[in-house]
Amino acid sequence: MTIALLVATAEERFLPPLTGVLPNVLLPVVDRPVMATAVELLARAGIKRILIALHEQSAPITAAFGSGRRWGVDIEYITLPEAWADGGALRWAGPLLTETCLVLPGAAIIDLPIEAALAYHQRHGAPITAITHAPLDQRTDLRALVNTGGQLSALVPATEAPDAPALTGAYIIEPALIEQIPLRSRCQIAIDLLPRLLAQGQPVQTFTFSGYWNPLRTLADYHAAQQVFLYSAYRAADPSITEGPRETVRYPSLSGRKIAPGIWVGRNDSIHPSARIAPPLYIGDNCWIGRDTELGPGTVIGTGCMIDDEATVANSTIWADTYVGQLVNVNRRIVYPGMIIDPDSSEQTAVVDPFLIGRVSAVTAQIGRLASILNRLGAAILLIVISPLLLLTGLLAALGSGGRPLVGIPCLGERIVLANGQTTLRPLTLWRWRTRHNNGSHLWFGAWLEAYDFHRLPELFNVLSGELQLVGVKPLTPNEAEMLCEEWQQRRHDTAPGFTGLWYTQATGDLDAIVVADVYYSATRTWRDDFKILLHTPIVWLRRIKTASVPANTTISADLAPPPSQ
Repeated sequence: MTIALLVATAEERFLPPLTGVLPNVLLPVVDRPVMATAVELLARAGIKRILIALHEQSAPITAAFGSGRRWGVDIEYITLPEAWADGGALRWAGPLLTETCLVLPGAAIIDLPIEAALAYHQRHGAPITAITHAPLDQRTDLRALVNTGGQLSALVPATEAPDAPALTGAYIIEPALIEQIPLRSRCQIAIDLLPRLLAQGQPVQTFTFSGYWNPLRTLADYHAAQQVFLYSAYRAADPSITEGPRETVRYPSLSGRKIAPGIWVGRNDSIHPSARIAPPLYIGDNCWIGRDTELGPGTVIGTGCMIDDEATVANSTIWADTYVGQLVNVNRRIVYPGMIIDPDSSEQTAVVDPFLIGRVSAVTAQIGRLASILNRLGAAILLIVISPLLLLTGLLAALGSGGRPLVGIPCLGERIVLANGQTTLRPLTLWRWRTRHNNGSHLWFGAWLEAYDFHRLPELFNVLSGELQLVGVKPLTPNEAEMLCEEWQQRRHDTAPGFTGLWYTQATGDLDAIVVADVYYSATRTWRDDFKILLHTPIVWLRRIKTASVPANTTISADLAPPPSQ
């Protein structure tokens, strides 16, 4: 039996400013925490019991990994009261380690053949086996001098033996050795424990592997990891692909669904039909991609991002919840809200204009507040302009209904998230002039009001109160909303309902045609198109009334009839 210890104490922060935002073990690699690669590797090797040593920023780490059930493993957390490094963490966890222990750094990517490493360790019988790797561009400071039997003979600086194997920070350790580490003291295995064991003449075995290893010490390392995972997944389906880095990982797990060779997208994404995308490309959940954008190759877009119209992103990583503005060109950069980073030079450029590079929530909040003000102002102006018509139609509705001119129609708006995390459609009451009796037959002047759409004029008060927008999708009744079962139909619920929209200017009265228009509008809407729809609405209305005829006194079904009078 083997138990694993993942060191996730977040003591070292090699990647500022990224590690100022997240713990190093949660840095996203293709939109997934870097430590998830270690957990998956352990699960594949059949190691089901995993201890995670924590110190700083423990809450987000435990929230991200939970009990480990999603990987089929059992995760236990050990919290260190002080920063004791990997050796101190190992000693603190000692009472729980009764079998051979595999120690892995949670903030590095080590594509280790675990079964082969464990078999090698057991075969040689040393109390500790250091996992080493062929040197990679001076990524680590220490090199391992190894004798012909595979035992460590000395540790030297990289400058003295650049071709010697490098320590990866991973070890296989027997429980008896753990007792030699002082309790409640800082101990780095490479710097403190290994030299002491060599001085005492105790054997230290080494296991050198050739798989992918990235210690994530520099921003260039981080950028390379994104590219390696993305291109590895791309080549998995087509080994003939030669583009991208030569390094590869065996299990490049990507959480999105594959919609084309080398292109993965998450859930609830809105991608404009005119967007030009090139593989390999990953787009996380709940992203919005504008018109005429160019994305890829080698691009990772995190969850909840907005890439606005005509922006270009290539060979870059866009962190979650980042807004990339119109016409912005991003090439070989790491981008998160308010910051652009060159991974090669580590140069960081702060962007103070949130409409160039900003946080989605901040940008959408500003846009939302401005849109709300403009919608209410527009509704107020329209109500003032049409006030004589509003008074006349209200008087007719009052006379026909016996003094009760308004009727509230229960409708549903856009999708919202409740406090418990569940989603639902926002309820609203749509106000109209009353035009029918409880049995569905027309009131006096009711048919005339409906024929000319005058019964909808009170909906402007819904816009004034913020329940409707001037332009949006059609407000649906609960019965109509229940009929939309297909996933593509649900996309219309991402947009707030409006007084007018494509559903009014282009669709017929058929629900299927209205839903198609709403889905298209939701995926392609811009403020320019909203303005065009608003200007086109009176023209469409005039065209309709030219062909309108006042129907005879008819009845409608109970589902469409207004609520009974109280």
